[in-house]
Amino acid sequence: MSAMPIADAMTVRLVTVEPDETVQVAIARMLEENVGSVAVCEGPRLVGIFTERDVLRLAGEGSRFGDAKVGDVMTGRPVTVSPDVDILDGARLMGERKIRHLPVVEGDNLLGIVGIRDVLGALVERLWQAQDSDARETARELLKRG
Repeated sequence: MSAMPIADAMTVRLVTVEPDETVQVAIARMLEENVGSVAVCEGPRLVGIFTERDVLRLAGEGSRFGDAKVGDVMTGRPVTVSPDVDILDGARLMGERKIRHLPVVEGDNLLGIVGIRDVLGALVERLWQAQDSDARETARELLKRG
């Protein structure tokens, strides 16, 4: 199978919050944009990620967390990849680290986020393409024999 850079599966529409915004703002943004995470940025620089899992963790702790600052409850220094990383390596990394959202960065600057659905979709497509070419080859061989 040919290599596919992870940037090809990336969601370019960035949904971000700043560290001093409230959790309530972050959750509202996630719901508005129908995404499972928001990147926490200072300007173009990624400083953390805030995900559905963080919301569940906070709810489970039973605190009234809506007024908390995102910077205090986010996952700081998240696992990131560069845009040219192969999608299979990105998928492996997500599996090993048990993460569902992978920021794509160049230096400190956030380019986009790859969600687990994006990765799975791209991998399934790749598998089908590989099977299709195998199927075409098999069909050619059978036609030659006929």
